Amino acid sequence: MSDTSVFLLHAGIAAVFAIAILLLPTRIYGRRLLLAIVASASVLLAVTWLAGVALLPLVSVAANDVLRQLIGGTVALGPWLVGAAAVAAIEAARQRTGTLRMADRLGLALSVYVALNFFGFEIGKALHDADMRQFFQASGYPVWSMYAVMAFETMGAIALLVPRLRTAAAMVLALIMLGAIATHARNGDPFADSLDALRMLLVAACILLLASSFKARGRMQG
Repeated sequence: MSDTSVFLLHAGIAAVFAIAILLLPTRIYGRRLLLAIVASASVLLAVTWLAGVALLPLVSVAANDVLRQLIGGTVALGPWLVGAAAVAAIEAARQRTGTLRMADRLGLALSVYVALNFFGFEIGKALHDADMRQFFQASGYPVWSMYAVMAFETMGAIALLVPRLRTAAAMVLALIMLGAIATHARNGDPFADSLDALRMLLVAACILLLASSFKARGRMQG
């Protein structure tokens, strides 16, 4: 199977498992359990990923191999998180009462996941500056645009952690990811090269869905 097929398959299986949790005899318990699982997994995967990427250039060759396996594991679990997060976000967004605090925690956890992933991406780009310059130039973009994208991604990642800026940040990052996917498509790259961007795009969409539901609840309460 291709990497894209594996991504979609794993995300789909995770979504099915998430729905099964929601169908537990006590619906409110299933909802809270799912939101707690997704929130915890989001933070754990993000922290592990960023720590691995940050430590990679600093450790010995032997430890380097271990870290690469750890990083690869967090990436492999990404589609599972996407599938479960999509179901959890939809379930949280459709609730008009109850689970508000858990839904807010889910939005924060998903924001942490996206933010820390982007911090890791920027570290990777900085460590492979020459390769990234070549990619941008081969894609028809000036070199300065690479640094502009890195700056916007970094600022967007930081803004995700600020509740008042979260919606705008998620929108900006989603647009950048759409641009990344479009660039790979225009270059004729295999879609597998866009899977990281797709993962960030889908989680950003979950964040936006949760944010819009909070605003709707605020209007209803007002």
